Amino acid sequence: MKYIKQYSILISIALLGLTSCIKEVEFSGEETAPMPVLNCVVAHGDTVVYADLSKSLFFLRRGDFAPLTDAEVTLTCNGTPYLMTLVGDSVYCLRHTFASGDVVAISAEVPEFGTLISETMAVTTAPTIADAYIEHGDEEWEQSFTLKIMNHNPGGTYYQISVYRDSVMDALDNPNENLSCYDSRLLLTNTDFPSVNYGRFLAFPAANISGDTCTLVIDLVSTPMSNFNYYVEVTSVSESLYKYLSTMENYLGSRGNPFTEPVQVYTNISGGLGVFGTKNKSERKIDFRMR
Repeated sequence: MKYIKQYSILISIALLGLTSCIKEVEFSGEETAPMPVLNCVVAHGDTVVYADLSKSLFFLRRGDFAPLTDAEVTLTCNGTPYLMTLVGDSVYCLRHTFASGDVVAISAEVPEFGTLISETMAVTTAPTIADAYIEHGDEEWEQSFTLKIMNHNPGGTYYQISVYRDSVMDALDNPNENLSCYDSRLLLTNTDFPSVNYGRFLAFPAANISGDTCTLVIDLVSTPMSNFNYYVEVTSVSESLYKYLSTMENYLGSRGNPFTEPVQVYTNISGGLGVFGTKNKSERKIDFRMR
């Protein structure tokens, strides 16, 4: 008991020493001016497209981005411009049907900031899911599933893979499953826009894999159960949207870590911040198979 008391006193002194080293340092730099932020994604099959236009907030200030409601936002499809309508705080809307191959762009005239212009790009082609299944034995469920994708355009395609589930018994709202994949092809990357091989989804360039068919073994973080239906969603995303997803995952993973450099989230909006991209998805139920 004597030694326990001595150790307790020493630990207390050590903790007091650590707390005395904490010091608040006032920010002495200049506050950067706000910038306009424009975000919009166009998908195959969309009959309504939304764009969000707001004003950025200095990182030391608290609160939400301020909406910009006095702008003229235009979405162009196959050379024809369509004026978007303000339908809520910072949200602009266009009712139009979009399909694979449509060439789209977006721009905004903002009185406070001037002109914002995005890249021009085509709506991507839907991926083909050749197979998706979970193998299980007689007693235990496996925590991984096999996914086969037809790799139609490895030179210019980027994939995003998500899994969600619903319960026949409980009628849950399709919560996303966390995934991980240690296939060396997904790990092939560059320093600026790495593949996402763990988290709420997987994302990687199709150029990382070779051949007409890609087969991946993907781990589910939670154990699959028989009273749930599992679905896999494979989405072809534009290069701009892939770069946004990659850098956003890095940003979220680095928050609160004092030993990492700040991550700059990708933007392709000239004259401001934000991302404009396209996507096209395929969905398939994941079969359960006996070994």
